[in-house]
Amino acid sequence: MTRMRSGENRIVTPPASAVRSLRQAYEARLEWALAQPLPIAGVTSNTVPWELLRAAGLFPLLLSPPRGPTPHADPWMEDVFQARIRGIFNGLAGEEWPFLSLLVIPRTSEQEHKLFLYVRELARLEPQRALPRTLLYNLLHARSPEAWPYGLERTRELRMALPAFSEEALRDAIVESNRAREGARALLRLREDGRLCGSEALPLLGAFYFMDRGEYATLALAAARELAERPRISGPRVLIKGCPLDHSDLHCAIEAHGAVVAGEDDWWGSRIAGQDVRQQGDPIEAVFEKYYLDAPGPRVFPPSAADEWFAQTAAKVDGVVFYLPPEDDVFGWDFPRQRAVLELRGVPHLLIRDDASQGDLSSECHDRIEEFVGRLQR
Repeated sequence: MTRMRSGENRIVTPPASAVRSLRQAYEARLEWALAQPLPIAGVTSNTVPWELLRAAGLFPLLLSPPRGPTPHADPWMEDVFQARIRGIFNGLAGEEWPFLSLLVIPRTSEQEHKLFLYVRELARLEPQRALPRTLLYNLLHARSPEAWPYGLERTRELRMALPAFSEEALRDAIVESNRAREGARALLRLREDGRLCGSEALPLLGAFYFMDRGEYATLALAAARELAERPRISGPRVLIKGCPLDHSDLHCAIEAHGAVVAGEDDWWGSRIAGQDVRQQGDPIEAVFEKYYLDAPGPRVFPPSAADEWFAQTAAKVDGVVFYLPPEDDVFGWDFPRQRAVLELRGVPHLLIRDDASQGDLSSECHDRIEEFVGRLQR
């Protein structure tokens, strides 16, 4: 695999099948990260500024542990923690990621803030554990005159806590990351055109979090060219709203009944790219603006700002599936308000409470999906 350091201007030749390479990077995400030469900085969500870590000579890697038993986390964490957050703590406590030179956790969700506190407490009580240096990016997503300067100052603090880098290195990282967003948007346009269904799109988009972004840009643009001549896919178009999905099991279940998942209102799917980081003015402020205003998270205030993308997109699809599995204790609070928006507009919707992460939705859930899709088809 070809790797590119921040600031290098080099053309990466795509392989015979860019689509296959993106899927491989998504499915073997850790192997791809370990194959590149830079020190690895783990991040826990999309609200950590990739550009700052990249400019500092690090390889940002989204931590995405597999579902399963968490024996190292169980003695420390209550049952209220989501499986992904619990899995991250389990990997740290079990010293399963010795390659991490740094860990950056944002405060854009309560669970991540608690994760930071638990990691710090683990380090205090058991200093013999080989834990990575851990930083908190204290970014608030409250749209207020007070939160703006506070967030900008926290972004400057994060920059100072990282290895030293030049303004030129940061500008190069911004260009590199924007190119990757351009590649993701090319795939999203194919989705909007009906040439790519959700179960196919999610791995191609999700590779964005696990690859060198210069390489991702080249592969994503090449994949879009590969797929551009495909025939359009028929079926009612459905939007998924609720807990972020880092797997396509729910997509496959919905599409098996004849619908097409046209989008997800979360940071793994349709909103993975958003807008570019602006390249004019102060680059630190430009990076802050991107992650403050254009990075979807579970807690954005006021609610009208949180619902803006959802309301606009729900008007363009045939129906909405709300995904609120048993572990959810965040997104369900918004469900009544968002359901009321759909009912006012006459948009059909379905609530799924099963856990789709293991691909074992109940037969009753499948029956409800089939009935819902049939209603949309009629």
